[in-house]
Amino acid sequence: MSSTRTMRAMVVSQFGHQPELTELPQPIPSGDEVLLRVRAAGVCHTDIKIRDGLVPDVSLPMTLGHEIAGEIESVGPDVKKAAVGDRGIPYGYVTCGRCRFCISGRTSLCEELALRYGFGPVGGYSEYVLVPERLFVRIPDSIAFDEAAVASCSVVTPYHALAKRAHLGVGESVVVVGAGGGVGLHAVQLAHRMGGQVIAVDVDPKRESNVLEQGAGAFIVSNDEGFAAAVHRATNGRGADVVIDIVASASTMAESISCLGLGGRLVLIGYQQTEPLRASTPDIVFREIEIYGSHWATMSDLIEVVDMIDRRVISPIIIRQYQLEEAPKALDLLASGGGPGRSVLSV
Repeated sequence: MSSTRTMRAMVVSQFGHQPELTELPQPIPSGDEVLLRVRAAGVCHTDIKIRDGLVPDVSLPMTLGHEIAGEIESVGPDVKKAAVGDRGIPYGYVTCGRCRFCISGRTSLCEELALRYGFGPVGGYSEYVLVPERLFVRIPDSIAFDEAAVASCSVVTPYHALAKRAHLGVGESVVVVGAGGGVGLHAVQLAHRMGGQVIAVDVDPKRESNVLEQGAGAFIVSNDEGFAAAVHRATNGRGADVVIDIVASASTMAESISCLGLGGRLVLIGYQQTEPLRASTPDIVFREIEIYGSHWATMSDLIEVVDMIDRRVISPIIIRQYQLEEAPKALDLLASGGGPGRSVLSV
């Protein structure tokens, strides 16, 4: 008599409530799928938004976790190259591979997504996930599972924004708004390693030392008076070449535009459902300001970031390790301000 294997997962059954440890059927790989035994799952601020129902197109029940790393436990019959024991990370979206964006390499804009890990029934806050072989990115032994998990969002998201959207050049001034959080600290580190002159902005003055350690040349505390005037002083009146806004509130977006000099570029990573972008059109036109959205990253970005970590060009910043069932504690820490980097669940 056979019995169905089960796995543990942290499942959200009601928006606004913490995930609960739940027994679910263990998936079985078919076709070109590999079964990934999750070893680490990063805890991202987006997880809080998803849990609280602030992200569209998310249905319940669902399993959080889009920063995932592990090792292959079994493979489907059509898998060609991946093998049991391979270490790696899944690309966070199960893309179609056929639409105009997939064909052009802009995979984060796939028009026929089958799945987003952590935005529905399948997520990394669990012991296993199925991954199509073509979306499995191997990692070398030099990269720990917790580093790889963090790389798949907290590192690759600002990398895409800085390198592929802003096209940050050596010697350019770049302002990181929301620099003290997990994504922000990695944005500061990346911008510094890319040759940018980094100005960090955050509401919490206690984060200054952590931000400066990652390569920022100046730290500005955002207050009721904003931060644009301080940025202009720090750039000798020229204004910034690039602003990466990870907060994207109505006030930070307005200040971010004011920060920019002639021909400046604003890249929005953050988003708020109820915070519209307001700007003076003459200000945008006469200064030739460019405004970009930056939606996560592409498959090639992820491969590039893994290589950069392997060569220690960049280093993921991890502050705490939790067990899977401690996910609510990790989310509470993040909601209260977190710390200088990412928390990771050991699964």
